[in-house]
Amino acid sequence: MKRLDEYIKAYRKGDTEAIMKFYHPDNFVYSDFSTKDQQLMGLEEVASHYTRTFSDFYDLQIRTLSVHGHKDFTAWEWEILCKPAVSPETGKRLKKEEAELKKLVGCTLMWWEDDKIVRNHDYVQLKEVEEG
Repeated sequence: MKRLDEYIKAYRKGDTEAIMKFYHPDNFVYSDFSTKDQQLMGLEEVASHYTRTFSDFYDLQIRTLSVHGHKDFTAWEWEILCKPAVSPETGKRLKKEEAELKKLVGCTLMWWEDDKIVRNHDYVQLKEVEEG
């Protein structure tokens, strides 16, 4: 699972360019099934999606809950704590101190070919942030 460790490091850094190197250059499709309009995206759309994601959140922290898989397939369960930089209600840009802490839990399924990701499916759910 070493290859996934490097992918996770790039994600934690918010490094879109490094993340994109993990995707197959000619045979790749990405779907985020927690949204209604982000399925079957290609490389260009995914790069834009990640760049926007990393700029639209403050203090994005991702924690791995579990990783399972083999040479051709990986299931990565994770949890993200972050503060949205854009209000989901108004679309207005928020200052860091105005943003409320959010918790996302999800699973990323990855199909691999020649050590590159050819298909990526994300499943994400918003959860209550536990005090403490």
